[in-house]
Amino acid sequence: MAQQLARLATPFDAKTSHKYNVAPGQRSYVQQYSHVYNKRAAALRGELEKAARKAFPGVKIVGRVVQAAEAKGDQRLVVLGTTFKACSSRPDVIEGNRELFGAKAAPPSSLAAPDDEIVLEDESGRLKLLKVDARTLVTGLPVACVGKNTQTGFEVERLVGCGFRKPQSSPMESDGAKVLLIGGLAYSGEDRATELKAMARFALLTDWLGGRLSDDDDYTKSVARCFCVGDVVCLDPAAAKGRERTARALDNKNGDQEDKHTVLAPVRAADVRLARLASLLPTACLPGARDPTSFALPQQPLHPLLLPEANRYSTFTSLTNPAEAAVGGRALLAHAGQPVTDFLRSASYEQGGAERVMQDGAKCTERHVDGDADDAFLACLEDTLWWRHAAPTAPDTLPSYPFKDGDPFVMEDPPDVLVSGAAPAFATSLASTKAGEACARLVCLPSFAETGVCAVLDLETLAVERLCFDDGMDEDAPPPPASA
Repeated sequence: MAQQLARLATPFDAKTSHKYNVAPGQRSYVQQYSHVYNKRAAALRGELEKAARKAFPGVKIVGRVVQAAEAKGDQRLVVLGTTFKACSSRPDVIEGNRELFGAKAAPPSSLAAPDDEIVLEDESGRLKLLKVDARTLVTGLPVACVGKNTQTGFEVERLVGCGFRKPQSSPMESDGAKVLLIGGLAYSGEDRATELKAMARFALLTDWLGGRLSDDDDYTKSVARCFCVGDVVCLDPAAAKGRERTARALDNKNGDQEDKHTVLAPVRAADVRLARLASLLPTACLPGARDPTSFALPQQPLHPLLLPEANRYSTFTSLTNPAEAAVGGRALLAHAGQPVTDFLRSASYEQGGAERVMQDGAKCTERHVDGDADDAFLACLEDTLWWRHAAPTAPDTLPSYPFKDGDPFVMEDPPDVLVSGAAPAFATSLASTKAGEACARLVCLPSFAETGVCAVLDLETLAVERLCFDDGMDEDAPPPPASA
């Protein structure tokens, strides 16, 4: 047996993720979702007012939307609230659920249209916004609007968000430690050749982690921890065939043993993969859209009984989705990609470049996207950080739990690292303030099973390096870029 590598140790604390835990005995859907929006607006109100005063000193800030709607004259005002996007192409609720009655009606892949309107709302009422670019806006964004009221609506001069801010992180404790970031460990398709490629890629990854593929043991030893971000099992219950097979397998009286074996095979395979990783280095995993856990965000940790082998290791941690953790003094926020995917259904982005300038002059630099993929996924992730909300479209078009005491997706203290899974291609950027102060590293992770691509993050410098584990069977794979 090969000698175990003596890896760097780095402090890890996931206590901040407890706000995403919803105990089974405490789950209640009696309360209304209005509590979520009210708490969201209240949580960021102080920072929005501060940003508005800095951008427009001397302009009056009104406390409620109804006050701005009743204002007369040409007086410039600042009004705070959350956005609502009236998407003209959004399907009717009944039409969207026709499948329940036997009809097949696929929801549109995009809800965005050129004639979409933006409305500002709070508990006092709504106010139509005029002269605002709705393309990259969605429902649920906490915003301050600067402008004046008219007979037809509120003419917006500029929208103000909380923006980027350097996190209040604890002193660095990394000692050169790095974190391995992996998205989509499992392959959910039925193509045997692609499944074999996924298995080969994982074997290469574990060989590398075990020090058998590299002469640079110091680099491999510096990888102190692994994060598996979403789709670690991939049962894909949304597929009609998968639902039918699962229903037969769960029928204790008439269930077919072959069906049970087929349904449970992805779970067993995921358990083996995670146990293998946990035997090599401390590993944490987040569930994704196709994993067997709660459907609504925040998704709860995968049950220990699903992963008996992995849970034998003290180095294995099952987290919620989203999840927060302090790693080596750095605050990390990761989710499996549903917030970005749903955001993009209601928004449209133009292709950007190596640098993107935000509305307040802040910048996203060192931008890189693999291959010929556009940067919409990365730009959307950047916007969620700028607006300081991880999942703004929840609960409108993204299912989420109706929290009553607060909105856990608000980034009151922004992270050092923001990671999203389910990306179409590997992408990364560095968010900086207008003054050029680096704030956060953003990383978009594609499916490792399908691409062999993952990332290594340096906790000290926030530099990220793209790694590709490929067995040579993918001739069209893009060449790896230089470290960002």
